[in-house]
Amino acid sequence: MSNHRLGFLCRSVVLLTAFVLPFSSFSTDKSQLLDWTELPAIPDPHGFNGVFTGVSADVLIVAGGANFPGDPVWEGGDKQWYDNIFVLEKGSDSWISNETNKLPQPIGYGVSIQTDEGIICIGGNNAQGVSQDVFLMRWNAEGRKVEFEQLPSLPVPLYAMSGDVVDDVIYLVGGHERNGGPATRNFLALDLANRGEGWAWEKKEDFPGEPRIMPVVVGQNDGKVNRLFVFSGRDYDPGKKRPHKLHSDGYSFNPHNGTWNKLTDVPANGTPGIEGGFVGAAPAIQYGGSHILIFGGAGGANQPLYERMDVNDEIKRLEGKLQNPVNSETDSGIDARLDSLYTRQKTLVQKTSFSTKILSYHTITDTWVDMGSYTDKAQVVTKAVTWNDEVVIPMGEIAPGVRTTRVLKGTFRPFDNNFGWLNYTTLACYLALIVGIGLYYSRKNNSTNDFFLGGNRIPWWAAGMSIYATMLSAITYLSQPALAFAFDWQVYLGYFTILAIAPFVVMFYIPYFRKLNITTAYEYLEARFDLTLRMFGSLSFVLFQLARMGIVVYLPALALSTVMGMDIFLAIIIMGILSIVYTVMGGIEAVIWTDVLQVVVLILGLVIGLVYITFELGGDLSHIYEVAMANNKLALVDLRFSWTEVVTWSLLLGSFALNIAPYTTDQTIVQRYMTTKSEKESAKSMWISAWMAIPAGVLIFSMGTFLFVYFKENPELLVVGMETDRIFPLFIANQLPAGIAGLVIAGIFSASMSSLDSSMHSVSTVVTVDFYKRFNEGYTEQGAFAIAKRTTVIIGVLGTLVACLMALYPVQSLFFLFQEILGLAGSSLAGVFILGVFVKRANAIGALVGAVSCIVILAYFKYNTNINFYIYPLIGIPSCVLIGYLTSIFSNQKPKEI
Repeated sequence: MSNHRLGFLCRSVVLLTAFVLPFSSFSTDKSQLLDWTELPAIPDPHGFNGVFTGVSADVLIVAGGANFPGDPVWEGGDKQWYDNIFVLEKGSDSWISNETNKLPQPIGYGVSIQTDEGIICIGGNNAQGVSQDVFLMRWNAEGRKVEFEQLPSLPVPLYAMSGDVVDDVIYLVGGHERNGGPATRNFLALDLANRGEGWAWEKKEDFPGEPRIMPVVVGQNDGKVNRLFVFSGRDYDPGKKRPHKLHSDGYSFNPHNGTWNKLTDVPANGTPGIEGGFVGAAPAIQYGGSHILIFGGAGGANQPLYERMDVNDEIKRLEGKLQNPVNSETDSGIDARLDSLYTRQKTLVQKTSFSTKILSYHTITDTWVDMGSYTDKAQVVTKAVTWNDEVVIPMGEIAPGVRTTRVLKGTFRPFDNNFGWLNYTTLACYLALIVGIGLYYSRKNNSTNDFFLGGNRIPWWAAGMSIYATMLSAITYLSQPALAFAFDWQVYLGYFTILAIAPFVVMFYIPYFRKLNITTAYEYLEARFDLTLRMFGSLSFVLFQLARMGIVVYLPALALSTVMGMDIFLAIIIMGILSIVYTVMGGIEAVIWTDVLQVVVLILGLVIGLVYITFELGGDLSHIYEVAMANNKLALVDLRFSWTEVVTWSLLLGSFALNIAPYTTDQTIVQRYMTTKSEKESAKSMWISAWMAIPAGVLIFSMGTFLFVYFKENPELLVVGMETDRIFPLFIANQLPAGIAGLVIAGIFSASMSSLDSSMHSVSTVVTVDFYKRFNEGYTEQGAFAIAKRTTVIIGVLGTLVACLMALYPVQSLFFLFQEILGLAGSSLAGVFILGVFVKRANAIGALVGAVSCIVILAYFKYNTNINFYIYPLIGIPSCVLIGYLTSIFSNQKPKEI
């Protein structure tokens, strides 16, 4: 190795270490999930609870509510309701409140739902009764006033209920239908997406639990679908001897099939009288991909709730007797008993304290974790809202009958993890090795044949491992364990479709590509059809790869930002720069041999992780199996028929169709067929990549299942608010031994760069061969070589920028997003190749019409139906082939002969 190359390698290691090492982090303290400060207090001497609150046009609005402005409630004070509206602009130190901004009437104890249009205020009550009104409250920034819009009224009057929105549908649970009336099991819904004539609330089948008021109701994803989660709440029935009952149970509602599931009870928090915990009237929010945070609640340690409620009810009963005296009981006797009860009531109130705990609920593992306290005095009967990624809890009740003017603001502390110097060193050395491979193979890159095809000197087994690595990518390595963690094993069946595709590739496609001696797959389209189809194929491939590069770089960068505390954009840029460097230097040989190294490291990481979890859970594989089975995590088939959900028939057929495109039309794969010395070796490379997928898939999905059991039994180790796709790297960084964790994280880095370098190199090949060479009459090998390297750099930069854009717009599951893009983008190209290879009468006009028709048809299904993405290629590919065939028959163009 020359001195300047050695110097470059050393500088790369130093620069990489300098970039990465400063991002070691402070340790995570679960009791300090948020940093709490106070916003300006509400300009009212008493404060309110039961308010409508939310954010509209980036201002915080608090409206309505009630308090006891005179004597405390236990001294006979009267409750008063208000129509005040308070508005706080970002960064302001005072609230806007005037006579112009008023609610339609004094009201409180309704539900407020924050939407993009404004705050939807639902129901509520006042001294005159219970409301059925529903209205939208929005802030007019120009007029500096609150505007209202009437929405469909409730089918029944309701207050003290709770609600949230799931997939554009508002759901309400429980509540009172009349002042002082019994709690209900009401379950109501309003679809915000289906406005128009007849738009109204739907009174659904009653909530399955016991009647309740003020439960915690939050919409959140359970790893599969968005659900409505309902916890705790209090029953009240004045007709019973003991009218109050505290609930600790929990349920979730699946809007897709209309079913309820029973959940683990809220954990005990010291409230006497109930086995579980009581978090009724607590502020709560969804946080991250699968967590719900509940801030305190009306329950609390050493709180004599039942006795206090019973005393209150007895006081009301005796006060009623004074107004309607009973002959058998004198007024003086009632007065004496009331005096005693008033004294007892004051004592109980002084003892009462609301819970200040933050409870975290994880929707996938159905587990609870105590996250410590959030304040000195809990605020209940109010709502928590998110305002620019911060939690705001305005006012509320801090003791029975006592309101506060305080407005709390909680800022989430970023997750930081001490990755450790040994892990950083391992990572830096590994990445330096990757760059070194590029430097080594740069000596052999003397022509475009060397740069594009490695001089046809790649062994079949290395080409096969490279094909597997290209199809594996970081998407598979990180997202599929997350799928098994959140879902089950159904997606694993898709691996077997690769074996079904392999014979077709070996028998029909590889012989075409090898005998035509092509460099790009799209040269075949010109030979079989015409130049237009070649350009269509090349441009489709380039555009698809730009999107693919963004996804396969963004996901591991997301993982690294979780486990290392590294800024996600910095992680993306580092991977982009390193990939560009070694791909430009080493060409396809560097790409393939780094792929081989990546596969070894990633498989080793899975094995080590599975062994570690097994020993951490007591070395009992049968226990892991039993827990997984009990939670339906090992399901392989779903024999239902559904167009909208991923079920077995659509998954198998769809996976087969999805995989046809990359194995037969994708330049990143086809190019590897051409790097071996013969057709026979190309076939062997295809077979080894197909067979590798089956056992590797077992390891990948086993990891997801093992992670589910591990975190279900150790929920405190989960990072609150994390996205589900980060579960595997979180485990790697936090649980695997130092050094080993660094190596596996390096493998994730490498997996991402492997996919990026494959796309960069293949796009460079397409641009050079299909555009520069095809249209440049002054083409020279030297000029093409320079164009190839420059194009590699440009495409690498563009792919890195796309990944940065995706970091700004995260999605729930990157694996499913990638499958959706593959189904939409790859179907037309797969159909064109099928026409070319299998349909003799297919001509250029037919193939082009078929391809365009496929795109139009899939666009229609994408934007006008709810079918799942596995069905896209099942519609797209046959559409392309059938329309292309029929158009060819009715056109006058003669098919080209090869």
